[in-house]
Amino acid sequence: MNRKERRQKAKAAKKSGLKVNHHGILAEQLAQQGKIEEAIVAYQQALKADRKFVMGHYNLGVLYGSQGRPGDAIQSYQRAITLNPDYAEAHYSLGNALKEQNNVVEAIASFQKAITLKPDYMEAHINLGNILKEQNYLDEAADCYRNALVLDPDYAEAHNNLGNILREQNNLNGAVESYRNSLAINPSYAEGYYNLGNALQEQGHVDGAVEQFAKALSHKPEASVWRIRKATLLPVIPYSEEDIMSRRKNLVQDIQKLQKQNLVLEDPTIVGAANFYLSYHNQDNKNIMEEITKLYSQACPHLTYEAKHCESTHSGQERRLRIGFLSAYFWEHTIGKLMRGIIENISHDLFEVIVFRLPGIRDEMSEALEGAADKVVQLYKTLKTDRTVIGEEELDILFYPDIGMDPYTYFLSFARLAPVQAITWGHPDTTGITNIDYFISSNLLEKTGSEDHYTERLIKLSLLPTYYVRPQAPEKIHQRVDFGVAEKSTLYVCPQTLFKFHPCFDAIIGELLKTDPDGYLVLIDDGKGGYWNNLMSQRIGRSHPDVVDRVIFVPRMNNKKFLSLLMLADALLDIPTFSGGNSSQEAFAMGAPIVTWPGDFMRSRVTAGCYKQMGLSDLIAASAVEYVTLAFKLAHDKDFKNRMQEDINANSYKLFERMEVVRELEAFFVEACATPKQI
Repeated sequence: MNRKERRQKAKAAKKSGLKVNHHGILAEQLAQQGKIEEAIVAYQQALKADRKFVMGHYNLGVLYGSQGRPGDAIQSYQRAITLNPDYAEAHYSLGNALKEQNNVVEAIASFQKAITLKPDYMEAHINLGNILKEQNYLDEAADCYRNALVLDPDYAEAHNNLGNILREQNNLNGAVESYRNSLAINPSYAEGYYNLGNALQEQGHVDGAVEQFAKALSHKPEASVWRIRKATLLPVIPYSEEDIMSRRKNLVQDIQKLQKQNLVLEDPTIVGAANFYLSYHNQDNKNIMEEITKLYSQACPHLTYEAKHCESTHSGQERRLRIGFLSAYFWEHTIGKLMRGIIENISHDLFEVIVFRLPGIRDEMSEALEGAADKVVQLYKTLKTDRTVIGEEELDILFYPDIGMDPYTYFLSFARLAPVQAITWGHPDTTGITNIDYFISSNLLEKTGSEDHYTERLIKLSLLPTYYVRPQAPEKIHQRVDFGVAEKSTLYVCPQTLFKFHPCFDAIIGELLKTDPDGYLVLIDDGKGGYWNNLMSQRIGRSHPDVVDRVIFVPRMNNKKFLSLLMLADALLDIPTFSGGNSSQEAFAMGAPIVTWPGDFMRSRVTAGCYKQMGLSDLIAASAVEYVTLAFKLAHDKDFKNRMQEDINANSYKLFERMEVVRELEAFFVEACATPKQI
């Protein structure tokens, strides 16, 4: 910096009201030369000469931040703000440093203050939106990005980030439009292509998604995460059984190729997906899950982190065992319903109960789950931070109710954070993860030899592995007109999410509707803008064009209305390859019979397991022909249906609030801790 430039800088600083400190000029020159340590020393010397050197405090904070010292950076920014409370840039930088230390509340306040002082502060709007999104304040985050776009309509990143919000809100049309806007502005924006691909995949356009991922990689070929995402991409609604098998074959081949490429992943969570759709293929997934786990472990060795206390063989028998419960779905979700009774009723004499809270939905269920714990520990959705936080609890047992639905908990579960780590049927498939020791299932759910389907040690309880609180019947019973269906038609209701429908079920649907010319199959709308609905209708129409017009979709609804739909059905249908779980428990609580046909895998046997626990079997089919026969009979033989309802009403108490399950789980946990991995 020459003399003229220094004079100009001094004049600009004086005009802004900030005091000039000539001792800081050397520090600034050193920083520009990349001599960070020397620059820090120079700024410290400058500040000794003048403690009111505002820009010195601020610039020192910037240097501390570049060195990964957010605590020191925070102190420097705060000193600058104390001297000049209207220093918008200092508030903004303070927000970034606070976010780095997971001080979310104060970070949000700092970004908001920066915007108040400088309403056109683009970066502050964007970063405030980012942190609000991470905390699941989606509407507020969207407003931040829209504010940024008012300031600059051609800001590609703001369009992209708004698309991410709209995608999480299931506004896929809006998300696709936002991503395309970002790419129109910046055709080289690799992240825009990648995110557009993810949105197209969620709409069911899997081949379009592959095309966008390829474009993203053409601009950023080093992005290992995207290579893996492209390789593991699967359709939401498969075209056919042949389509499933072809894509599975290609997936294995692509994963094995990637294993040989020495990929490096620093943060695998940005893949943004677990191996979710594999579980709906009606195939043994053990080998595929192991191959995928092998790839991630090779590319990201820190995934298999081990907490220090896990290195010892200490059993913890002289104190209460510390058990942690961890899920992204501890709210009014299937997982919350399956786990609430266990967390509320587990012995506090034997166990110290710790619930880990991830950012997300807060409701009465989450409050109930956390209220039942001895301790609630906040997590931050950052692997390295959260592994340290969990490790500091020195757990004896870490219990995941589900692994495979939420990408973050999937990758977190690679680590060894407790001597005993177990999962259960929240997502009913094996994980392939070596640090998950046990899969807790039931004798009522497993066939002989089913141990071969799991990488975990299979534990079979005598009852279904849940203490399920019995749901209450709705005060208002909705009528058919409330669902937009004809009064005199026969209603076959299959209340499952559309991605659960395996193509082999199409033949059963077709045969049933041909057998019953007055019958209608009622399905639940996808909530994605109708894309999945269309794919389902097209698939059924290809093989059964004469009945597809009697497959109707009703809008998604609240739980009370959903229970009414179950009660209105002439016959409830279970999907043979992926049985209802939560919905079956709710149906039986309402006295509503379900026709089921259990298959080879536990995930197809849950409704049949409910019947077995109730001591009933009349609606468990042994073949496709018997399934259609039973469904038609249930819908048309009133005496038969009345008898099925009476049997369910007389025996459904056996499904709910079974303390024996809690006691059996307690015994398992105690024994597992006494002899880890040897039960």
